[in-house]
Amino acid sequence: GGGARLLWPCMVLPHATEAPVFSEVSVKAGDSITIPCLYESKYINHVKFLCKGYYWTSCSYAVKTNKPSSGKFLISDDKSQRIFTVTINDLTDQDTDYWCAVEIDGVPDVREYFHLSVTRGKRDLKASLCTFQILCEILTI
Repeated sequence: GGGARLLWPCMVLPHATEAPVFSEVSVKAGDSITIPCLYESKYINHVKFLCKGYYWTSCSYAVKTNKPSSGKFLISDDKSQRIFTVTINDLTDQDTDYWCAVEIDGVPDVREYFHLSVTRGKRDLKASLCTFQILCEILTI
């Protein structure tokens, strides 16, 4: 296979606390993963971004829809489907904690946490991922 993994789909929701919701998926080192993040229609014209880090308060921008994408991180926004998609390429064991988020002026950003467990194994991935707020499936593409 091509090694690309698709996590589908995750609703971007606000959290009551700064603590990350437990959301985890296992991927292999060197692979790519694409994470589609759904959002409400009122956020269509807002900037969307991927933030890297375990804690929301200290995470750093990886890529934003209003800035050019890098080779490592790609982002696109399908406003007709209300879904923005982030891709992380050439995964390493440093690629673990991320937030999909929508930028909102004057109020806390809307975001969804996910954790990547990067392994060096050869086994196929199981198609399951559950959190308190979202249900996603891993699809091999």
